[in-house]
Amino acid sequence: MVSLRAQGVRRFGPPEPLRSGGGALVGALVFCAFLLFGCGEAGEDAPGSSDGMLFPDLAAFQQLPDEPLAGASTEFWEWWGDGRAEVAGYRMHVERYGEPREAELALIYVTEPHDRRTWIKDDGAEEPYRTEVLKLISSATFLTGFYPYSVMTTVFSPVDRYRSEAFSPVRISHSVQEWCGSYSHMLFPGSDRFRSLRLSYFAQHGERLLNVAKDPEALYEDALLIQLRELDGPFAEGGDWEGELVPELWRLRAGHGELEPVDARIRREEGVREWGGEEVPVTRFTLVAEGYERVWDVERNPPRRVLGWRTSTGDEAELLESERLAYWELNRLGDESVRERIGLHPSGSLPPGQEVDPAAPCP
Repeated sequence: MVSLRAQGVRRFGPPEPLRSGGGALVGALVFCAFLLFGCGEAGEDAPGSSDGMLFPDLAAFQQLPDEPLAGASTEFWEWWGDGRAEVAGYRMHVERYGEPREAELALIYVTEPHDRRTWIKDDGAEEPYRTEVLKLISSATFLTGFYPYSVMTTVFSPVDRYRSEAFSPVRISHSVQEWCGSYSHMLFPGSDRFRSLRLSYFAQHGERLLNVAKDPEALYEDALLIQLRELDGPFAEGGDWEGELVPELWRLRAGHGELEPVDARIRREEGVREWGGEEVPVTRFTLVAEGYERVWDVERNPPRRVLGWRTSTGDEAELLESERLAYWELNRLGDESVRERIGLHPSGSLPPGQEVDPAAPCP
């Protein structure tokens, strides 16, 4: 396979990783943002206001066209324009510290308006900056022996097509909270590069702002849970795909992987999967990327939910149930019972984890 990898990783800001400390961190981030903003050509107007914005040059950096290449279809909005979210509960197994962990996973898909200058939700955003986004929240919780993990990734993908592949993300946010410390990582995809902001309690990750080169047609593994559903037309024009892939951020965090695109291919085939006591027709997508494999089964018929997946690193997920809900309104005592309808524990508690060596160091 011919390598499509774009070369080069450029770091902005101080030459060494920033050390911990709230004041130092804020100052460094402001300094980094100043450098990024100040690198524009003389006389270039900044998109939006710099007041309170970490990346006032974001729109110029991402280089999206002024108008989408294609608008979302009427069929898409007939399902996704009802003001509700699709909330799906999964039973999941996660490998952590060399042992399998039973996890509770929720995938939440919902459309909402964003200001395309910042890619922040804004119900008051007006034309020409108002853009509808399909947001995916992936929220997993599990125990590692004595202490818990909480892993959340959020993908923001415009419903109108601005890149060659539908639902190409404009922002990916990932965070991990556990009793050794916290970690966050944000990506802002551009045309031939992406911006990465990583803030970590752990020295080997540090606090870094990077600009990473990539192929213009590169995909992001985190966004495939949207794109492979083919919610508004076929993925990869209905065929196989080959190119560069930016790995899943949780996989990079858990495996201490390098933040760079890798050569990858995605193969599609038709099959069936047993689910709900029946054999359900599915489209099976198999990703192979430099020693890593991941297989998704997606319903062939609407609403084309992801029925499950498995990876060569030992992770597995299976859909329990899903429902369309205005879940943000279900925040009263007694609403916990709604969790049971999608297979989640009503109290939010987790089953006991398997034994782990208490002397094992944090990663």
